[in-house]
Amino acid sequence: MNGMMPLLAAAEALDVIYINVWAILISLANLVILFLILKKLLFKPVVKVVSERERQLAERMRAADEAERQAQEDKAQYAAQLARAGEDAREILKNASATAALAGEEVVRDAKRRAAAIVQKAESDAEREKKKAVNALKDEVAALSVDMAGQIVGREITDKDQRRLIDSFLTDWEAPDA
Repeated sequence: MNGMMPLLAAAEALDVIYINVWAILISLANLVILFLILKKLLFKPVVKVVSERERQLAERMRAADEAERQAQEDKAQYAAQLARAGEDAREILKNASATAALAGEEVVRDAKRRAAAIVQKAESDAEREKKKAVNALKDEVAALSVDMAGQIVGREITDKDQRRLIDSFLTDWEAPDA
């Protein structure tokens, strides 16, 4: 019997392992039902969440691309404005330099005009003073000559005679200067 024991144990072990078709079919039915329930309750919402996330991600990517494009445009506009500002600054400096040069030239012309007026006035004042001095000298010479002539001639000279003598004296006196 000792030799049979292992066979009995093997037979009993085979009885434990058997195929129950109904159990397999019920398990398959449970699996299909579980799959359909999971598909309805889990798969569709997960797919919906994933597609929503993909849509949001695509929207964010589009917004990021738009923001980058806008930033590039803004950068280009800023660079153009900066270039224009540089050109405007150069133009302002150029105009300021030209205005300053014109103002400087005007100041120089005004100063020259004033200097010429001062020189002209000084010359006319000098000429006037010279005429005054000459007239004063004529009067003094006339007075002296009348006195001398009166003493020499022993008679009185009229104003007409005096003027004629003075004029001839001055004409002789001015001729060597010319």
